[in-house]
Amino acid sequence: MNIIDRIEAAKPNFTKSDELIYNCIKEDYWIIIREASTIVDLAEKCHVSKSAILRFAKKLGYSGYSEFNYDFSLVGHSSVPEEVHESKFDYILDSYTLAIQNIRQYLKEKDFITLAKKILSARKIRLCGYNRSGFTAMQFKYRLINIDIESEVITDTLMLHSLASSSAENEIFFFFTVRGVSSTPLNTYIQTCHDTKKTVVVVTMNPNTIYKKYATHFILLPNIKVKGVFLDEQAIFHIFIEILVSYISERLLIEENKDPEQVK
Repeated sequence: MNIIDRIEAAKPNFTKSDELIYNCIKEDYWIIIREASTIVDLAEKCHVSKSAILRFAKKLGYSGYSEFNYDFSLVGHSSVPEEVHESKFDYILDSYTLAIQNIRQYLKEKDFITLAKKILSARKIRLCGYNRSGFTAMQFKYRLINIDIESEVITDTLMLHSLASSSAENEIFFFFTVRGVSSTPLNTYIQTCHDTKKTVVVVTMNPNTIYKKYATHFILLPNIKVKGVFLDEQAIFHIFIEILVSYISERLLIEENKDPEQVK
C-alpha cells in the first residue's frame, strides 16, 4: 500500500487537524517533496502544529516525519502526470528550459551590472545558504575564486550571528533561500544584517517573502512548478550565479583597462 492509499484508508478517522493536513496535501502533494523538506515547513504550509503533523504521520503507520516524507518521494519520483504526452526526458528538459527563459521576465541587465559593481567594491563578501542552498553558496564561492575574488560561505547560525551583528562596514551578504520562510534558520539574520547597515542581497523564488523589506537588492527568480518529477530549483540559482559571474568578470576587465568613462 503506497502513501496515497494509506491516507485514503485513514480518512474516516481524521480529526480537524488531520483534515487541514489532508486538504493541503490533496491540493498539491508535491508541496511535501518540493517545499516541505522538514516537519516545520509542512506545519507552516498546513497551518497546524508540528505535533499535529507527527500524529498524522503515525496515524498512517509511519514512525516519524522522515519516513512519511520519504514515501511521498517514492510516489512522486515514479510517475509523470497523465496530461503530459511527451517522454519524461523531454518533460524534464522543457521544464528547466522554460524556467531559464522566464528569468528575462524577472531580471534585467542593469540588475547584474549593479550587483557586479557592489561585489567588486565590497570589503567582504558573505554567501549564506542552508541545506541545499548552502551548496549553492559554495558553488558561488568556487566561481568567484576562478576570477580571483575571495568570499566566505556561511551555513551555520553561530557564525552568521557573529558576522551579521558586527559593526564592520562595506560588507555584502547574499542569502540564497528558495522559499524565503522564517523556518530556515539563517533567514532570521537577514533583518539583523539590514539593521547593522550591511548590503543585503536576497535571492529567492518567493515573491511574498517577509524578508523582501530588509533586502538592499531583492532578486526574484522563477521556480519550477511541475508534478510527477522531482526537479531541484537550485539549478536556477546556479544559472543566476553564472550570469552574475560573467558580468563581474567583464567589469574586472573594464577596470583593468582603466578607462574612466567605462568604469563609471
